[in-house]
Amino acid sequence: MIYLDNAATTKMSKKAIEAEVEVLENFYANASAIHSYGMESENLIKKARSYIGKVINAKASDIYFTKGATESNNIVIASMAADDSSALTSRLEHSSVYDAFNNYHYKKVVFLKNDENGAIDLEDLKAKLSKDIRLISLIYVNNETGSIIDIKAISKIVKAYDPNILIHIDATQALGKISCDVIDLGVDLMSFSAHKFHGPKGLGGLFVSKKALGKIKPILFGGRQEIISSGTQNHPAIVASARALEEVIEEDKYDYIASLNKYLREGISKNINDYKIISPNEAYSPYILSVAFKNIKSEVLVHILEDEQIYVSSGSACSKGTNNRVLEALGVEEEYIDGVIRFSFSADISKKDLDKTIKVLKEGIKMIREVF
Repeated sequence: MIYLDNAATTKMSKKAIEAEVEVLENFYANASAIHSYGMESENLIKKARSYIGKVINAKASDIYFTKGATESNNIVIASMAADDSSALTSRLEHSSVYDAFNNYHYKKVVFLKNDENGAIDLEDLKAKLSKDIRLISLIYVNNETGSIIDIKAISKIVKAYDPNILIHIDATQALGKISCDVIDLGVDLMSFSAHKFHGPKGLGGLFVSKKALGKIKPILFGGRQEIISSGTQNHPAIVASARALEEVIEEDKYDYIASLNKYLREGISKNINDYKIISPNEAYSPYILSVAFKNIKSEVLVHILEDEQIYVSSGSACSKGTNNRVLEALGVEEEYIDGVIRFSFSADISKKDLDKTIKVLKEGIKMIREVF
């Protein structure tokens, strides 16, 4: 099997599984219990919180665990919604941000301009800042193309205009891959999900700066175990998530992943005609490569690859429907827009795997174009 759909979800690492099983078997008491056995569970959460805080240059007390980045994103956007509150975002956002803005009431939600590589237009940002802007929410690494937004530049502009505007980033495709130093980036809030870095599904988090904490409210009500996210803490998954993050950071496979991305780009260039690389050549995460093939249906190509046990995505697993607003916002031409395939890498992939992928791609695209 050749699994090239890691941006949708990663395989949980053996060390993360072992860590979760150890907790499930031996430290299963509710972390909110006041007896000593429950306090052992709470201490495991504290250690995980401390490690994740260290990774992003934040205090342990700034890390809150949620059910995933979707909940984290919704918490932020719901918290800042009000009749007199406006927000800035882009058309390149993950659906959990884009749809949240469509479902919570703001005075106005303003979309920033972007170029064909997904970079935010900084002059447009300056022009659209106003006294009623309370929140800016942007994706750090785009989940469909891998483009990296210049958050530092955006933060400098915003904070110079009004330091009280909260800056939120969705770092789902960034944490464990590129630097997520919240101080260096200049952000107030940051979402993440563990299953994107070989941790368990159903567990994510939200960094909340002390400045932002008083403004953030839960969307689920009850025990308030995590203050902003109610419900019994899933401490086995929390421990596994921290272990998975620790493992990917210790292994540091960034350069290897970059070599795979380059190898696949070159292989497609040498073997296939009428294609367009959607992912940018600069300021991009090598973990994602989005390619559009002219005059084909990506769904058909996905199944051709699947027949050879090669698994990819037709765009994003979270962008279903007849129109892809992200590709449209990037100005992808109509003859290419239906033929977008997203390849997303892990350290388990070899160049031999990519050789097979290129071979099947070439044959599959030839067959589709002949038939259709």
